Amino acid sequence: MSNTCAAAEEKFGFKIEIEDCNDDNVVRTRLAAGKCPDLLIYNTGSLLYSLNPSEFFIDLTDTEMAERLDADFIQAASVDGVLYGIPQGDSMGAGVFYNKELYRRYGLEEPDTWEEFLGNLQALENAGVDGMGISLNELVSSQLPFLADNYQVMYDNPDFAREFTLGKISFAGSKEGLRSWERYEELAPYFNEDCASASKKDIEDRFFNGSLGHLIQFTSRIPEWNKTYGEEINKVGFFALPGDTREETGLTAWPSNGIYGYKKSKNTEAIMAFMEWYISDEGLDVLTSFYSPVGVFHTGYEPKGQAMELVQEVRRYYMDGKATPALEYLTPIKGINCSRICSELGSGRINAEEAAEAYDEECRKMALQMGLWQ
Repeated sequence: MSNTCAAAEEKFGFKIEIEDCNDDNVVRTRLAAGKCPDLLIYNTGSLLYSLNPSEFFIDLTDTEMAERLDADFIQAASVDGVLYGIPQGDSMGAGVFYNKELYRRYGLEEPDTWEEFLGNLQALENAGVDGMGISLNELVSSQLPFLADNYQVMYDNPDFAREFTLGKISFAGSKEGLRSWERYEELAPYFNEDCASASKKDIEDRFFNGSLGHLIQFTSRIPEWNKTYGEEINKVGFFALPGDTREETGLTAWPSNGIYGYKKSKNTEAIMAFMEWYISDEGLDVLTSFYSPVGVFHTGYEPKGQAMELVQEVRRYYMDGKATPALEYLTPIKGINCSRICSELGSGRINAEEAAEAYDEECRKMALQMGLWQ
């Protein structure tokens, strides 16, 4: 981002100062105090909804920028039908990374269904290799077996997100919702024995040295792995978290974070000029000259050069129309204690039905707080 801002400074002749902030409470405090920067990089989806963006951010709905963006991003960066942001970068997915050397050694094939996937996990366990690596004490890692399953949920019930937002359906009370938690429970016997205490770095090291067969992780980890593990990245393959049938198998995707313009700024003209340039092909040429994208761009922009094989394996789902956004980008409701519930399920302290009921209760509290349910 800093390199792109430097190019914008040279092009437009204005000065851009960058502040790092990864604390939601600080963001909310500064917004409430009227001290928002001219441009804010923040989440899209349910977290954007919670900021009350109509009070703070520029309405981009009727701009030429909006015409360049795909439907997934517009939905993710909009609240009540109003678009507030542009994409910071490419989308990312979450799915299963597997060790190709282990697959060759034990004669395994990439699975198309959940049953085939469990069969591969069992074959590795029989050979003395941990089937699935996970860090249940890590906020993101613990949730991904559940969050990455949304393609299957939405395939089984395309109206699930809308009905969930209206309070007409729940996870515990629906076949497709409960099944998502059941699949998590079915993975748990194949987790590494120290899943409650191992760090994400421990798990990734073991994955690359061949002592465990699979990880469920964000595709955005690929560039970092390439830097850390070098040529070892070539022994890694990728597939979407399988569904119960071949048809239900597809990629759950996370639209890009957004860049939002502060509507009370004295520099709105400069804000709009920067945003328009940033998502132009010229701006994205600059952006991609400094990093290697893994997902797809919401403007349809195609990066120059040939992507590595692993990245191509991720992008095939987008190209085949087999990707759908994570649930938090289809509804403003997300239970804040999802990680704790997943950890309890993964460690065997609760079962799938109890996890579904607990998550429904978390979402009920959130929906009431947001005024969505009575």
